[in-house]
Amino acid sequence: MSDFTLYETTAPTDGSLALAHQRIIRVKRNGVFENITGDVNNLALNPTPITVPREVYGTKGRDSSEIIGYNFGPTFTVEAVRDPATKQIIVSQPWLAELIRKGYAEGADNRIEAQIFDAFDENLPAFQGQFSVAVAEANTGYADKMVYSFTLTNFGVVDQITSPIVSDGKPVLESALPGGQAAGDQVAVRGYKLTGATGVDFGATAADDFIVVDDQTIVAVIPTGVSGTTTITVTNAAGASETLNYTAA
Repeated sequence: MSDFTLYETTAPTDGSLALAHQRIIRVKRNGVFENITGDVNNLALNPTPITVPREVYGTKGRDSSEIIGYNFGPTFTVEAVRDPATKQIIVSQPWLAELIRKGYAEGADNRIEAQIFDAFDENLPAFQGQFSVAVAEANTGYADKMVYSFTLTNFGVVDQITSPIVSDGKPVLESALPGGQAAGDQVAVRGYKLTGATGVDFGATAADDFIVVDDQTIVAVIPTGVSGTTTITVTNAAGASETLNYTAA
């Protein structure tokens, strides 16, 4: 196994902070849901029941209520890192600059479409809907880092959906970044059920090397001879994932 610099494996800590990334949030950008969880902390759904009064039949004079839906106000914080040279938010967080702008916009420009679901258990509820965005900036005291607190408010009905991690045990792939890497470069493949991966292929060629960072991330080295439009496939004991399109240099 070669030395990897893009990601380092770490042992999880005990306590409440270990739960920070056990829930996934994906934001739709350019028509595609993008996983932003790696930069998000303290994500909470904050559901509030919507109720209507109901008479309790057979019990005279007693009323009750029935839950007919939920309002959601998801909250989370994000650490934004400035590029030392340009002082702009680093290229790996382009979604963040867009989300900040939406937080100060009005009307339809203030809304996003998002999915929120459990990162490990496909049987837990998963949600998708439109949300308005509010943002507040914290004072961190660091010249190279900013912290933003986001509050989302559902705009209309938030639907329960089939969890995006549902599969028959095979890996589920959703992204490979950065794009445009060349043979010998590292690519972070994001998805679900990646623990126990036995192989990563670029087209018909096996990756030169790969490391499983966690159940949602694999870092793979693009093999020699791979260039242009290709596909990525991850295999585990249950079989091979669906292919994920990727464009190499």
